Amino acid sequence: MSAGPLRVALLGLSSSGYQSLALGYLRASAEADSRLAGRVGFQTLDLTVDLDPWWVAFRVVDMRPDVLGISVTCWNARKVYELCDIVRGAMPEITIVLGGPEVGPIAERVLELNPAVDIIVRGEGEETFSDLLDTLSRGGKPWRVEGVTARREGSISSAPDRSIIGTLDAIASPYLSGVCQPLEGSAYIETYRGCPHKCGYCFEGKGYGRVRCFSDERVEAEVAAIVASGVRTFSFIDPVFNLTRERLGWLAGLMEPYAREGVRLHTIEVDIERIGAEEAALLKMAGVMSVETGPQTVGSAALAICRRSFDRDRFAAGVGALRAEGISVECDFIVGLPGDTLQDFLDGLRFALTLDPGKIQISTLHVLPGTDLWERADEFGLVFREEPPHEVVCTAQMSFTDLRRAEVLGSSVVAQYSARTGPPVAGAVAS
Repeated sequence: MSAGPLRVALLGLSSSGYQSLALGYLRASAEADSRLAGRVGFQTLDLTVDLDPWWVAFRVVDMRPDVLGISVTCWNARKVYELCDIVRGAMPEITIVLGGPEVGPIAERVLELNPAVDIIVRGEGEETFSDLLDTLSRGGKPWRVEGVTARREGSISSAPDRSIIGTLDAIASPYLSGVCQPLEGSAYIETYRGCPHKCGYCFEGKGYGRVRCFSDERVEAEVAAIVASGVRTFSFIDPVFNLTRERLGWLAGLMEPYAREGVRLHTIEVDIERIGAEEAALLKMAGVMSVETGPQTVGSAALAICRRSFDRDRFAAGVGALRAEGISVECDFIVGLPGDTLQDFLDGLRFALTLDPGKIQISTLHVLPGTDLWERADEFGLVFREEPPHEVVCTAQMSFTDLRRAEVLGSSVVAQYSARTGPPVAGAVAS
């Protein structure tokens, strides 16, 4: 470690035009921790995942950090691991810390396979990362920090899990602290953590256990800060925007004054089977331009395995209610869910096309660490690549060839539908 304050570099590798909200939370929380004042200094580097890892390493090494922290998802993991190898070669004494949904659930395995990485932060990172930095700045033992997995004298050691953060407002805001500057079209607000659903292919609900909300005052302040920055279009990253009817009404009331001034929300996720005419009107009042929803599949076997409900009539009614308000609906499908056949996939496409939602999105299953499908892959007959992003190779119901045919056919249908519908047009906000 260098003399003086611990130099910490936080690196995000995101899609073009985006910044890492996770790193914003980590830095804002650490800078607000009185234990670290004057002892730890921060720099944040938000780059894009398409960059050459050697160029990213050049940027990192030029910052000369003592500690490098990186948020890892299945989409950037390969680049991150290559980058860590390069940085380790150039800076043998650096401490490399990873966190995020790709590495937390399989922390020991990640360290075993990636000798350049020193430490994994598991679960919610804000409190754990601050404690870790306090420990490192004092020359302490990182493997003793709750929620940390670290190398320990030639072995790998995991401290006990850390309890989830009880009061979310205790987490410093990336926007209100000034750590994150809102970007037009790619600023996001999180109003709660957790998910009411427990879908077998998703880590969101399992990772947090129960739903916990930021206070109304915190959300109101963050919305005001984003709009005051000049941003006219942003979004919410909540797994379900219409978590309850009451919360939807509150959010619509919060956003209505801004919507009247031209502020818009894009691509929020909704439980569409709980949307009728009144809920659609509230979304329009909030300035919502588009929503994203399932059904992911219409196959009864896959729905049962993945613990998803699907009511064909209520789903169709929700799409109709939103389209009547001029709100585009993105219907999502996943190719390769266990239990699904090629016919199930085709039935889902036909169903979506009859609804004319505005947009159809098809993706191939990624078997994510920590999910039920990851842990029960053999039971469900799932064969997938263990390297990220963990694409499914074949299932008990669909061969490798069937999956590739579904992908090609689905892409063709989506392209033709998109060409016919053109870009989605949002309806005017009520005045």
